[in-house]
Amino acid sequence: MATILFTDSICDLTPEKRKQYEIEYFRMSFTVAGEDKYADIDYVDYTPEQLYAWIGDTKNHCKTSQVSPEEFKTKMLPHLQNGDDILYIGCALPCSGSVNTFRLIAEQLKEDFPERKMIGVDSTTVGMGLGRLVMDVSDERKKGKTIEELAQWAEENKEFYHQIGTVEDLTYLRAAGRVSGSAAFFGNIIGVKPLIMCDVPGYNYAYKKVRGSKNATRGQIDYLKENMVEGVTDVVYVGQGMAQKQQEELCQIIENELHLKTEKYWVGPIIGVSCGPGTAILYFKGKKITLDSTKKE
Repeated sequence: MATILFTDSICDLTPEKRKQYEIEYFRMSFTVAGEDKYADIDYVDYTPEQLYAWIGDTKNHCKTSQVSPEEFKTKMLPHLQNGDDILYIGCALPCSGSVNTFRLIAEQLKEDFPERKMIGVDSTTVGMGLGRLVMDVSDERKKGKTIEELAQWAEENKEFYHQIGTVEDLTYLRAAGRVSGSAAFFGNIIGVKPLIMCDVPGYNYAYKKVRGSKNATRGQIDYLKENMVEGVTDVVYVGQGMAQKQQEELCQIIENELHLKTEKYWVGPIIGVSCGPGTAILYFKGKKITLDSTKKE
């Protein structure tokens, strides 16, 4: 009997990392001009460039969907039949209901597999914040922790995984219903770019505005400097969706000024559809996140 570790499409983990850390994932979906497609983070049926061309053409009306009950059952059944337990660490619930759907499916499957344990954890983050959290949980699994101990570790540590991103405007996030905060109004003012973080519950919160791409890059670096922790912030994951120039600038500053390792990657289908072309995001482990945009100051 083993604990099988699952995440979902929003994690943006490469095949190499998923193999190295023995992580599986449930596929979310998205639609392009009414046609359903899996949110495949291995880009088997389409390239990242093709994905962002679809997203950039607003006539396609791209939108995302959570993990389907069928996808959960198809991926879970072989492991349950093998006598394994399943821990799913999924996308922040404010961004997707997938974790709640998993919990419902787990209750159904309990009837046929009463001895098996199936736990779903709301990561309260997305992207490589989620990806790094799951990799760290995989490291804890190697220490011999039980599924309950792994779930508890994820719950106790999930608020240390940061996102700080910038988008061209808030059109896509607004359409997806995935941005909160009174500062959201400034998203489409010419020349003004929002800086977006994940708060404690996992909402995308537009907490600051800057003017121009250079100031947006500096704003991301400043956030990193304010929230990094020596000995903890070891790698900064720098994602882009048709924002290669910003990605290069961010990596150079992080490596040269802060002397931290960077890893570049394409922002995947789910965040790509939600944020649109021109997205540049940093993810890293650092100080505990304390901002909660749902609470009035």
